[in-house]
Amino acid sequence: MAEAALLELPAVPPQGYPPLEREPAFDPARHLQLERPDRITTLAELGYGANEIAACPSDFGITSCFRILSDEGAAALLEVCRALAPYATSSGRIPRKVRGAVFQSKFLRDLCLSREVTDFLGEVAGLKLLPHSIPHHLGHINLNPLEVGQNVDKWHVDTLRVDYVLFVTDPATIRGGEFQFFKGTKHEIAELHRDGKAPPPERVVTPRIPGPGYAVLQQGNMVVHRAAALKSAGERITMVNGYVPRDAEFPDYNRFDQIYHADPAHVAASEYARHVAWTGRERLQAFIDQGIYTEDRAALADRLEKVADYLARAGADIRNAGAGKLEHFGDG
Repeated sequence: MAEAALLELPAVPPQGYPPLEREPAFDPARHLQLERPDRITTLAELGYGANEIAACPSDFGITSCFRILSDEGAAALLEVCRALAPYATSSGRIPRKVRGAVFQSKFLRDLCLSREVTDFLGEVAGLKLLPHSIPHHLGHINLNPLEVGQNVDKWHVDTLRVDYVLFVTDPATIRGGEFQFFKGTKHEIAELHRDGKAPPPERVVTPRIPGPGYAVLQQGNMVVHRAAALKSAGERITMVNGYVPRDAEFPDYNRFDQIYHADPAHVAASEYARHVAWTGRERLQAFIDQGIYTEDRAALADRLEKVADYLARAGADIRNAGAGKLEHFGDG
């Protein structure tokens, strides 16, 4: 196992991300209240086979709702998210979102990079984690659409492996806007979508969210989920934070073809290239640190060629950015 070191945020933020003038300071002692989930739905329970599960870093699928923030922490995050709301943009999937906010808010940055939270979530997921090495996968904020009846987010799987969805506002204060997941595989829902069918209601799970500061943790590229529409006007805010397996040797999963549709061109390509360079470096550093002498030239060459192939494929992805379509499974 090649245990990677945390990739810090760039020292100089990209253009177009002005820092907040006033915000609370993140204090783990006051703002965190970490409580383990009661239940974990496994990938096998969602219907995935042994080969697909073996290709994932863990067999966990999605947790029941659990607490991350104290009441004071939830109130502080709500204050920050409201201050960031004027910077919202839209995409073909999400009507109102704020990405890259870790460059604007130190509170959000410190929360998303929190070692206490990261280690806790790793214990829940059953694997060692690091905060995501692509900054725009840290502290993604979803805001309610201005049009009642429009989904907050369509049915989809994520462009990264592990993330939590945290309710910033109190779900009890709105009608609708539920976080929901499909008790099935992404292959099943893709087939339903191709046939023009919505997910069967009996296979749509709506976790109970006790209040702000509570979250679900999921293997986001395997769990099909959405944020439903509000049924009347109200405020609905969630925050999503992404993670990567700490084992740098584990196959990378980041859908750059999809990221490129969500983020500014000068940001998406640069952050992905930096992430790939970091991953390649950590894999090579693990090779260096082993210090193994061997006559097996093929094994040595294979180790180097795997890194070179990874870098070459990523380079091709960057050159071909924008060629594909934004993927989702509709509103359902």
